[in-house]
Amino acid sequence: MRHGRKSKSKRFDGYKRHIVADLDGELILACAVTPANRPEEEAAPVLRDDIAHLPSRNVIAELHIDRGYVGSTLVQDVLDARREVICKPWVARNGKLLTKSDFHINMRSHTIRCPAREVERVRARLRRGVRSRSGARCPLRSGCTMASPAAGRTVSIAHDERLQHRLRKLVASPKGRKRLRERVAVEHRLAHLGPKQGRRARYVGVRKNLFGVRRAASVANLETIHRVIVRAA
Repeated sequence: MRHGRKSKSKRFDGYKRHIVADLDGELILACAVTPANRPEEEAAPVLRDDIAHLPSRNVIAELHIDRGYVGSTLVQDVLDARREVICKPWVARNGKLLTKSDFHINMRSHTIRCPAREVERVRARLRRGVRSRSGARCPLRSGCTMASPAAGRTVSIAHDERLQHRLRKLVASPKGRKRLRERVAVEHRLAHLGPKQGRRARYVGVRKNLFGVRRAASVANLETIHRVIVRAA
């Protein structure tokens, strides 16, 4: 199956291109191809292996990514190396009710404080989240949850909650939003690949289409080098 959806109304078929670009030098450093219905994070190991073969470029100083890659092992490798990951955080949605962003989560003390200033401890099993025991008598309950009176509000704590917390701080400041816009250069590189490779996959299978992406990326890199030489002349 090679059919995927970006939303209920937007469907895409075939394969997805993934690239790694040097934000300083504008060169494409690595490429990957995945079926359209597979999550973006599955391309990260292939991209990481390509980067590892590059001389003096196997250390990532800053990783600017689309948030679709935030769950990949590459992100964890960068964090383990005490490098910085720059991307948009996931946005919590809850209709007209209070969202997760309305709660203050303290990952150091493992507590969460709701808008009514009730404080609960975060459970050890993070993915199960936090349930407020005082929900039934809370004055903000009608705007917080539609659960039964016997149940309280549950807030899910992600496995990468510390990273998401930092990214929410980043996007909240003008300086942080400016840093997020640096990734636009990668989108430009993808836009340059489109006309060279075409909108439709020429081959059947990932391996041959990966060859096509790498060939188009090589041409794009040669054009970039030519522009640099002409500019310096």
